[in-house]
Amino acid sequence: MFNHPLKTSLLLAGSYIALCSLYIWFSGIIAARMAHSLPGLQHIELYKGLAFVLISGILIFSTSFILLGRIRTQHNELIMQRKLLMESHSRILAGTFASGIAHDINNVLGAIDYGLSEIESTIPDNKREYFLRIHKSYVMIQQMTQRLQKIGNSQTQIEMKNTNINDFITQTVEFAKRHRKLKPCAIRLKQNGDAVLKINTFLFEQMLINLMINAADATSSQGIVELNVDNLDGQVSIEVHDNGPGISEDQFERVFQPFHTTKTDGSGLGLAMVKQCAELHNGTISIGKSPLGGALFKLVFPSC
Repeated sequence: MFNHPLKTSLLLAGSYIALCSLYIWFSGIIAARMAHSLPGLQHIELYKGLAFVLISGILIFSTSFILLGRIRTQHNELIMQRKLLMESHSRILAGTFASGIAHDINNVLGAIDYGLSEIESTIPDNKREYFLRIHKSYVMIQQMTQRLQKIGNSQTQIEMKNTNINDFITQTVEFAKRHRKLKPCAIRLKQNGDAVLKINTFLFEQMLINLMINAADATSSQGIVELNVDNLDGQVSIEVHDNGPGISEDQFERVFQPFHTTKTDGSGLGLAMVKQCAELHNGTISIGKSPLGGALFKLVFPSC
């Protein structure tokens, strides 16, 4: 109907004129038969005119209400489609940009890989642990570039596998302790019950390390970072506490928005990625106040 406005308008106007003409003609005949005097005819014509105005008003209201409702619905749909189109365009640009960066990083990693392979045989046994840490970091960066190259590709499948979460978190915490921001902190790990989660180990590890570094930043790398893991009623909760200044309630939602940061050296992407990773694993994340005095980030996942 809205694809041919001229035809639609002519049809509506023609229908209105025809109905009104038919009403005037037919009602005039009825009035002439019912009226027994001129004053009686005048009364009938008055009531007929008022009825015509009332019925016309109701029809105009109903038609305009339906048409304006359709227009508003289509307008809202257009706004939504435009928003989705802009978001899709932004994702395509971000994916292209990220793939380009990943390609350049891979070129640099190739030189690092060659250097590591060359010096591996010359590393003394008492220094081999440091070499292995560097190699693991190299592998992690390589995996990150692979993720960057896959951004925006809806066909990308993320591998998930059943993992003993307690063992996994223990290993992650031990690895994270060596980070320059976490090394000066007092790191505590409390685990209650055993559980298995279906996770992508690389993404999950990055999520936990991000939360721990965030907690360390809150304490200026001089405080307490505590992880509490609980398995209860088919759900696994992971809490990350710190004794920093905490987060005000009006900031609880904003901290997960991309590029929102209060740090001078922050990118504003860490917590946004944490939330995305939690949702990818069918989990939730919330913020509260920690008994330690600082912030509490709580992750909850369905266990296997």
